[in-house]
Amino acid sequence: MIRVCLYTRISTDEENQPTSLSTQRERLEAFCKAQDEWRIVAHEQDRSTGTKLDRPGLQRALERARAGKVDLLLVYRVDRLSRKVRQLAQLADELDRAGVVLRSATEPFDTGSPAGRMMLQMLAVFAEFEHATIVERITAGIERRAKEGYWYGGRPPFGYALSPDRGIVPDPLKAEVVRRIFRLYVRERLGTRAIADKLSRERAPAPAAGWSHPAVHWILTNPTYLGMIRWREEAFPGRHEPIVERELYERAQRILRERGEDVSRRRGNPSDFLLSGVVRCGRCGRAYVGMSARGNGGLYHYYACTGRQKYGPTVCEGERLRRDHLEQAVIAQLVALYREGELVRAAVTKAAEEAKRRRPKLDEQLAAVRTEIAKLERARVRYFDAFEAGTLSPERCEERVSDLETRLADLRAQESELSLEDVQEAGGAVSEADLAAVADRLEEVLTEGQPQKTKALLRLLIKELKVNGKSEILPTYRVVTPAVCATSGSVEAAGIEPASAVAPRRTS
Repeated sequence: MIRVCLYTRISTDEENQPTSLSTQRERLEAFCKAQDEWRIVAHEQDRSTGTKLDRPGLQRALERARAGKVDLLLVYRVDRLSRKVRQLAQLADELDRAGVVLRSATEPFDTGSPAGRMMLQMLAVFAEFEHATIVERITAGIERRAKEGYWYGGRPPFGYALSPDRGIVPDPLKAEVVRRIFRLYVRERLGTRAIADKLSRERAPAPAAGWSHPAVHWILTNPTYLGMIRWREEAFPGRHEPIVERELYERAQRILRERGEDVSRRRGNPSDFLLSGVVRCGRCGRAYVGMSARGNGGLYHYYACTGRQKYGPTVCEGERLRRDHLEQAVIAQLVALYREGELVRAAVTKAAEEAKRRRPKLDEQLAAVRTEIAKLERARVRYFDAFEAGTLSPERCEERVSDLETRLADLRAQESELSLEDVQEAGGAVSEADLAAVADRLEEVLTEGQPQKTKALLRLLIKELKVNGKSEILPTYRVVTPAVCATSGSVEAAGIEPASAVAPRRTS
């Protein structure tokens, strides 16, 4: 008597499968009845993708094989086990070691003979090749539509709606929200978090996941609103109507770079001007940069407003600042702040409380995003499976996969920003000994260290130096302690925005 374990699997909803779980079981049972001395002792099933082997039903079937409770594992088709050659070879090898034969009811092989094992490998190669070809063809079709300027399918970006010809057109209500986001960011200089909070309070029309700073950032960086079609890392001229004017869009990109990607903030910047990248003009908003000139007293080093240097005093009257005076004043104030400690402790405590308050919501958002990503990835595999099974047309499959790709790109961007925020919100209590140690180390590095090391440290400590004039410089410092190596708060005190006092010495 041959003891048989049946294994069945579907990867999409049962109604859209040509061979549902019940159909597979009926045909396997009929196949067994036609064989002499075959007795069904178990039936295991799964409703999941075939790309992984850690499926509950399959693992139970393998456990029966290892325990010597079955002699043969019977499947309807080999792709019910896997579509990957390596995985099928692994399964066949494990079953062979357990003395269990693998057979298919619809394909001419069984692993009880060398010819059967060879046939299994050939079928696996064809299954994997077919799957890869389908994925490649669908991806190529999506890319071709993008390059031709057509919306390539799926849910349109917030602010647009699908047109009858599968293109996208501005949604009157949501498109105005998109324009407002750009105006708030560019003209009122609100940050992404402030914009998200404002829109949430006003209950403005929102994306499916609601308003959050990753959602606002995604809108600000999406070239679709400029009339482009974005496919992966490229953007192509689109055939749809833009929502945002080019000038407004480009100004937003400049501000994004200034706030997060300014080249003068990079560690590799070779300039010896210690404060390059953090000094900004309070009059025109442009950066101050280090410059040198020769005069009667020799070589003269100073910081100058790029707006005035480029467009002249009629556009901006930002004054030049002597490099040595400004750098010495900032370093002295920084050391004093940490040595006195009160303001720094208050900033760290406030940041830690805020992080603790936000932690449950942040963890919940991150978990929800990751769950949705996993769900969409499984759905993508199911659509490919349905296409291969002949229940989903190429056009319909392409449309659904395009939708999934768009949603996955959005969710992965949210996951990245939420993960980064999770790291940045780490914090803790700070003692007087901590601050004294930091002050001593700061004074040593800032006054005696190599310029590049000093410059890198100042990038961590200073958020911005806003220059309204030689007698009014408003610094905003970040807090760094031995336990807090990333930004944990902004110190606000005399000489620090929004106060009107100045760094502790004049810079002229």
